[in-house]
This record gives sequence, structure tokens and C-alpha cells, in this order.
Amino acid sequence: MQVKRTKHTSGFTVLPNAILQHSELSLTARGLLCLLLSQPEHTAETIKSLTADVAEGNARVTKATKELQAAGYIVVTNHQNERGHWSKAVAVYDVPQAVAPKDETPKAGRLRARISGLEPLRGKNQEKNPPVPQPSVAVEDMGRGEEAPQQSEEIGRAAAALGRLSDAVPSLKLSASDVLKLAPVAAEWLARGASELQLRNELTEGLPATIKSPRALLADRLTRKMPPVPVVVEKLTECGECGTYLPRGQKAGICSQCAGVAPAASEPTPVGQSDEAASLLDAIRQRRSAGTVKGSRRGFATA
Repeated sequence: MQVKRTKHTSGFTVLPNAILQHSELSLTARGLLCLLLSQPEHTAETIKSLTADVAEGNARVTKATKELQAAGYIVVTNHQNERGHWSKAVAVYDVPQAVAPKDETPKAGRLRARISGLEPLRGKNQEKNPPVPQPSVAVEDMGRGEEAPQQSEEIGRAAAALGRLSDAVPSLKLSASDVLKLAPVAAEWLARGASELQLRNELTEGLPATIKSPRALLADRLTRKMPPVPVVVEKLTECGECGTYLPRGQKAGICSQCAGVAPAASEPTPVGQSDEAASLLDAIRQRRSAGTVKGSRRGFATA
């Protein structure tokens, strides 16, 4: 075999022989890599757009792309900006990369202190920009201390309910660390008698159009909409003799009347049986018989 080369002055690409002679890569992968390296350094083209009309087809191109990724010639990096939006960056190298760069995630910024007593939105809908709760108020400290729920079962139920929020609202997806920090506060809801359905409805209803921080929004709602502590009404105990209720605080025994300490209540006198009523009736009869009382019998009582 005789190889003849032509000296080019423009429109050519310099490639290392290691790419063209890479025995572990298929010919499709080598050809795809040469096609990608022939593009400008910063191009708007993608692998999909460059291979839209090739004869190999989408399946073989996808397989070749995975070969180049495994060999280190193509590196895909996921980026997340400060607003939480993800994007994908594809870099093509003519020398295989030993270590692929890690996904870039912006670090959490420092919390800005809020000035209490001011209304920056002047009466507008506060739900569009929910305030970021201070870490020392609820999220960080409610998981510790005597008032925090001690039952691990309730914390597990609360963590599971928080993890399922993204099924209904994808923008409320939480990381594992976020769920662990919010679970003790959500468990306090369950300890106060709230159901998992009520918890989900309170956290997902009336959400703003754009959610910058799911954890901050949920932490604010968990603390701001916390249900009140239920009032426990003490059940009264019945007397063992007469069945009437005992005074509050007495758990057993009989009432004071059955014990003979307090006098029994006298039965009320039926109407018409008292001395005053009898004398009044006698006076009415006497006046009627004497003719001094006029009127219908319907308006007077008779014996």
C-alpha cells in the first residue's frame, strides 16, 4: 500500500495518529471524533445536528459517542446556575482525558439578614418572594430540644412525605440533606395531629411561578403555617353511686352528696301545690262568687 499526501495550506485539520490508529475504538467512533475535531473551537453545532443525515444512523452514532466518552475523548459536564437551572456542556479533546471534571454546582451564598418591621413589597403578594427563614429559628433548632418529636416513626413519615412532593410539583425536588433538615419540622406537624395529606396541601398550594430555593420556601411554610398545639380536654369521671360527674381532678370514688358531706338538693315543688298558689286560687274563687270579678272562665284557673 502506497500513501500519497498533499500539502494543504487551508481547510485542513491536524490529528494525532493515536486517534486514527486507536484499535479499541470502532471505525465509526474514530470517524465521529475526526468530524467533531474538524469543527471550530467554539461552535453552536451539536453531535445530534452534525450527524442528523449520516448513513450510520442514530443508533450507531449513539454507540460511537459512548465509546468516545468511555475513552475520554468526549467529556460531558452538567452545570447549575444560581437560579437552579441545569445545562449540559460537551467538550471534545484530541487527547484522552484521564479524569473527567465533576459537575459544577454553585455554592450556597450567605444569608442576607431581613429587616423586621418593613414591607419591601408594600402589600403585594408575599408568596411570590417567600422570606428565607433564619437558620436559628426553626429549621436548624426545631430538630433539637424537648419540643422536637422524639418518635423516629414520625420523622420517617415526614421525610417520606417531603420526598414525595416532587411527584406532584417537580420544582419542589429536595436533596437528601434538605429532607433531613426539614423532616423534624414536618414531623412536628404530624405530632400536632396534622395528616400527611394536609401537610402536602399546605406546602404545595398557591406556589409562586418561579421557585429559586425549594428548601427555603418549604422551611418558611413549615414554620409559618405550623398548626397550633391541640388542646386536651380532661374527661370527667362519673360517681360510682349515682352516676353524676365528679369534680374536675377527681379520678375515682363517689360524689360529696353520696358521701354525706353536702346536703342533697330538694325536689322542686310542683306548680299549684305551694301555699301561695293555693291561697291565690281561694281568693279568686271568693271574688267570683261575690260577683266582684268579671271575665271569661278561660282566663282563670279552677280547682
